[in-house]
Amino acid sequence: MNRRARIGRTALVLVGALALGPALSGCAKGHTAQTSQSSGGAGLPTYNASVQKFKYSGFPDTIKTGNMLVDFSNRETYPMTHELVVVAVPAGKTAQDIIAAAKKTGDASEDQWLHFGEIADVNTGATKVGVFNLPPGTYAMACWQTGTPQGKPKGGPVHLTVGMIHQFTVS
Repeated sequence: MNRRARIGRTALVLVGALALGPALSGCAKGHTAQTSQSSGGAGLPTYNASVQKFKYSGFPDTIKTGNMLVDFSNRETYPMTHELVVVAVPAGKTAQDIIAAAKKTGDASEDQWLHFGEIADVNTGATKVGVFNLPPGTYAMACWQTGTPQGKPKGGPVHLTVGMIHQFTVS
């Protein structure tokens, strides 16, 4: 890559970081709160979600439409990578249909669902933030990573099949 392209890319990254700075600084406040929703930076609502023992917690069953921050923490007690993938749940379907598909075709089943974003590769003890904009509808957050509840990262089931899925409504 030439020098001009590197400078342009650096400027783009800097502008992006400056634009997200106020939003992400609000997440630090939301991260320590005990409530499941706090006011994030730039007026965005922040939802705190976590996973422990292959179960999502902290995320409400119903939220308002629009832009939001999701602060996702992996609280497992052993090395394990998780993710939070938001998919649309079509009319007439439920989270149980997503589970059944994953049991049938494994992590390849992820491609069967319309994606609205994800927070990828969150290791034990880490927290990552994602920005989502969801129109009204029914959604599920799910983890298509594999690994065993005993902490073995390879060879286990798709995590959503052992409980790592949460259906919610956006109104």
